Amino acid sequence: MTGPGTGTGTDDPFAAAETQVRAMAAAPWWNTAPPQQRAEAIASRMLTGAGEWWLFGAWARWYRCGLDGTWQPCPPPLDPAVRRRTTTAPRGAGNPPIPPQLVPAGPDLNAGRITSAGFVGPLPDPATVAALQQAQIEALGVNVAQFTLADPTFTPGTPSTLAAAWSALLWCAGAPVALGDHPMIQLFAPYLTTPPERLRWMSPPDFGTLVALYAGPLSAGDWSGASFIVRLLHKVAIALRGDERFRPGADALAAITAASLPMVQQDAATLRYGLPALVEQWRRRCPAEFALPLLRDASPGEFFRLGLYDLQQLVTRLHGRPLDHNEVRRIAMALLAADLHAAPAAAHALLPWLDPDSARTLQAVLSDASHPGRQWWPHNGRLPERLRGEDTALHALLATSYILGLTWCRLAQSPPPPTGFALAVAAAGALTEAARPPSTGELTPWQIIEAARAHLAANPGPLAAPPPRDDPPPAQPQPHDSTPPPTVAAPDSAQAAPPTVQAPAPASPVDLAQVAGDVPIAEAYGIRFVSGDEDIERLITEVRRRGKWAQRLRGQEVSSASMPALLLVGAPSSGQRRLGRMVARALADVNVSSGQMHSVHADELRPGGPQALQAALSRHSGHVLLLEGLDELLLEEPHGPACAAALYRARAEGVSDTTLLATCAPDRLQPLSQAAPELIADLRVVHLPDLSQPHLQRALLALLAGERRLRLDETAWQVVTADLPTLRGRGRLTGARLVETYLERAATRHLGRAVATQAIGSAQELVLTADDFHGLAAELSPP
Repeated sequence: MTGPGTGTGTDDPFAAAETQVRAMAAAPWWNTAPPQQRAEAIASRMLTGAGEWWLFGAWARWYRCGLDGTWQPCPPPLDPAVRRRTTTAPRGAGNPPIPPQLVPAGPDLNAGRITSAGFVGPLPDPATVAALQQAQIEALGVNVAQFTLADPTFTPGTPSTLAAAWSALLWCAGAPVALGDHPMIQLFAPYLTTPPERLRWMSPPDFGTLVALYAGPLSAGDWSGASFIVRLLHKVAIALRGDERFRPGADALAAITAASLPMVQQDAATLRYGLPALVEQWRRRCPAEFALPLLRDASPGEFFRLGLYDLQQLVTRLHGRPLDHNEVRRIAMALLAADLHAAPAAAHALLPWLDPDSARTLQAVLSDASHPGRQWWPHNGRLPERLRGEDTALHALLATSYILGLTWCRLAQSPPPPTGFALAVAAAGALTEAARPPSTGELTPWQIIEAARAHLAANPGPLAAPPPRDDPPPAQPQPHDSTPPPTVAAPDSAQAAPPTVQAPAPASPVDLAQVAGDVPIAEAYGIRFVSGDEDIERLITEVRRRGKWAQRLRGQEVSSASMPALLLVGAPSSGQRRLGRMVARALADVNVSSGQMHSVHADELRPGGPQALQAALSRHSGHVLLLEGLDELLLEEPHGPACAAALYRARAEGVSDTTLLATCAPDRLQPLSQAAPELIADLRVVHLPDLSQPHLQRALLALLAGERRLRLDETAWQVVTADLPTLRGRGRLTGARLVETYLERAATRHLGRAVATQAIGSAQELVLTADDFHGLAAELSPP
């Protein structure tokens, strides 16, 4: 961070002092030394010159103190002669005191610039984008009712998990500026209310915003939801660490979330003292070497000073020749004034964070139109020639100037200027006006992806495949049969052949709209499902998407690419098997599963413990496995914790080809989330309909009647409407099984009273009447 040196370690006091401070901070005794001892050790490496003192300290920056006695971050002089005239400050009362915040913690000496522009520069590696998209798929594969979001930034129906992933992306991006279409931004653009072409100058969220998205479900007692968000933030951070532009923020977020995942219960207790207490707790979990991105929110004034330090270094780099450090500082003040020219009232909030000379320079440039410092201002949106250099330096100038602008807006509590930040806009213009390479006529990989997305958007395919036919296909002539199939003459033909016997047309489906009312009925792959509050069609889409990506990510170094896993929360016979068949067919439709569903009960696995569970997952690889009674398996001793750990390792640490559907009773979801928060965070929670509700029972009965080609007349519906609230299950005869038995008993009665048994297919429907249902509720319900 000191810039190019011109002396050696023996004749350059600045280089020697920096080397000595770094060696001390890396020594084993440093971490255990008391603060006073550290301060004295740093003071012994203080340098002094003509009316000024220099110190290499926190965040790997040099600090300068003038005769006013205040320390400010300031790059050291580059002129070798000036550097050699500086000497080690003698011990004594004449040296200015060192504030504690200037003493390095040790690991913070590895800090780089305050920010980078994650979306500026070459396109990211496809593997990084793929890992981010996998995290996005998991963010979308949740129950929206569990992760509600009321934010006008996002389209209605977007879960808060997606907001968490988007916020983490912007936070890790540092200065979220995009000069064109970016694949990472385009992943989230469909869920944002801002048009994609306007996603250029974005504001990074506060760190407290990320914590608030986690605190939402935590305050509601939803520990499983809170754990899911922590794990999602961690996956986004891990994905972004593959790009060095995102690495500073991603390293910090990954370290914090890794430490927070096992601390959900402690965070719930901390949250009782308010959100600021929880935010502070998360900050403390960040290692010192990654803590620089957190300084923007924790101490914006100090962050502003460090930003000016970086700006001064960039001025020297772009100018191309060594400048006096006082001159460099005044040029940086002139560039700051260029941004403040559109909001001069904000300057008063910045003066306390500047040294006296810088404050005077800033005020003079703002107030005097003829000040020589204005020659450094952008003119007509263009940088002065003295600040135009290579692209990497311009990238850094864009990121630093933009984050500086957002920081002084924060200090002044004012919005950004309507015209934007002049220096950042000019830097962006310098980057975009460069001549583009001639087109070869070939599409880039990202253009191919975008073209495919546009084609899919213009030609959306149906979610559900057509249901399979029940009737066999018509007979075709065999290869050895030379006789052509008979032709059917027109009806008005004089030589018409005898009419052929046609099979009766299939019965028209029962119109569920009138019977079900506002109860949603999902349909996919020829299977209907009473959805209740869950959007089953969206769930099936998510399962298909997750399955395809799990298959495509095989062999890549990304987070877990296991097949989908659902936690079906509901009473027995709430549609678990019907939903399982829908999931199996959905995955088979995208060629990532066999389409078969197998089942195993917790009672079968309990004697064998974790080994039996792992064997079941391996045995059904490539299929859908319905694990009934996961709550019973994990909440009961002695194998419960071991089974939870084994299942988590199989899915999160390994790669499982078994699509898991596990069941859980509604009243045991909370204990299960507390007992195995990491595992539950990996499962997509699906709340099945409560089929003890009469309106859902009525919709289910109509659905089952349509599948059985039964029709109820008006009198029958009157009896059914009165019977359903009185139905009470017993044993395993509950839920959907109870409603199904009720309907089949009525159909059996009807057939028993028929004058003659009708041939199958000789009538389109059986019409059930009130007599078929009378007394059935009393027969099925226990006394």
